[in-house]
Amino acid sequence: MSVVLLRIAFIAALFGLWQVLSGPVIDPYFISSPSRIAADLVEGFSDGQLVADIATTMYEAGAGLVLGMATGVIVGLVFAFWPLLDKVMEPILGALNAVPRPALAPLFVLWFGLGLTSKVLVAFSLVFFVAFYNAYQGIKSIDQDVINSVRVMRAGRRQMLRIVVLPAVFTWVFAAFKLSVGYSLVGAMIGEFVGATSGLGFQLTQAQGLLDTDRVFSIVLLTGVVAAAVLFVADRLERALLKWRPQARVG
Repeated sequence: MSVVLLRIAFIAALFGLWQVLSGPVIDPYFISSPSRIAADLVEGFSDGQLVADIATTMYEAGAGLVLGMATGVIVGLVFAFWPLLDKVMEPILGALNAVPRPALAPLFVLWFGLGLTSKVLVAFSLVFFVAFYNAYQGIKSIDQDVINSVRVMRAGRRQMLRIVVLPAVFTWVFAAFKLSVGYSLVGAMIGEFVGATSGLGFQLTQAQGLLDTDRVFSIVLLTGVVAAAVLFVADRLERALLKWRPQARVG
């Protein structure tokens, strides 16, 4: 409880300092203020516009997150079990990963239109490689002695996957998931920047065009709150599923 109280106190102090500096020290036109942001959020939620935009962006980011995590982990497992495929495709995937995702967003919008699909694909393109490389490295980090011991007991591929691989990769996958939450939101909003009719990214672009600093900060704050809520759920889920894992203590 003390940690939670410290967090609340730190956030309250940060917002209090921001409120004090906004006006007498710094023009609120440039940095807004907590009170102005609160008023803007009340206005945005009262007419239902922000609720609809949050739902749109969350759907795009969530779909991209689920698809990217699932396919990334599966491809990582396939590469680990088929060394020839790994040797052939790994450099190609590395080159694809180096392509800037903002450069792909206009192409996705051109190919799939202004609807949800193009935004989901941008989010997917960011999440996939994070999931793939984490699963891939997680498998590669398994102690060879453990693998040899299981093979001596004549374990098949399914047993190897269930007994050795999946428990070893679980931690890596959850680490990828935590990173991918932010990446999926970034991907969805990048797609909305390029072309959209709704969503938090669309709202942010509109506010920027109108020089509405209050709405810009409101959208940024909302995005952070949504990401923090998803990460909180992910952290609780990880603790529940990985109770068997010993916790290392440094210092």
